[in-house]
Amino acid sequence: MPLHARPHPSDTRRRWLLWAVAAALLPAAAAAAPQGQAPAAPAARVPWLRVRFPRRGGKRLLRGRLQAPGHSVRDYVIPGRAGQSLEVELETLTPGASFKVLGPQRQDALFMSEFSALPLWQGRLAADGDYRVRVSLNAVQRTRGESMDFILRLALRAA
Repeated sequence: MPLHARPHPSDTRRRWLLWAVAAALLPAAAAAAPQGQAPAAPAARVPWLRVRFPRRGGKRLLRGRLQAPGHSVRDYVIPGRAGQSLEVELETLTPGASFKVLGPQRQDALFMSEFSALPLWQGRLAADGDYRVRVSLNAVQRTRGESMDFILRLALRAA
């Protein structure tokens, strides 16, 4: 192969980053399908757990394990009211693990930890409804069949 035909290392890195971002955004695009269409099948099969808080809020510490390929995503559903403050922190020893915070309509992510320096989010809830914290392995971990133990810290505070 002639020297000038080899891809530059930064081109390969750019292609990998684009692939990783596209893989992370695909579930969000499927969830944002028009109302007349059913969501994609994988999004419908995400296991979930409803997290209960006292009426005025409180804290919860949840331990979990994700195992690729079959159990690489889990949702935690938090009933919230407009004006409440929600704090989410993901603790794990596995690099690349991430979480998203989805609003009641599940169309747009309020936060995606893979684009943040810290696995921590705090925000004020804009509307009443079920908010979802989606913990997942990244695409590379899923293809390798890796597992991840994690601790999810949730705090819901009154308005």
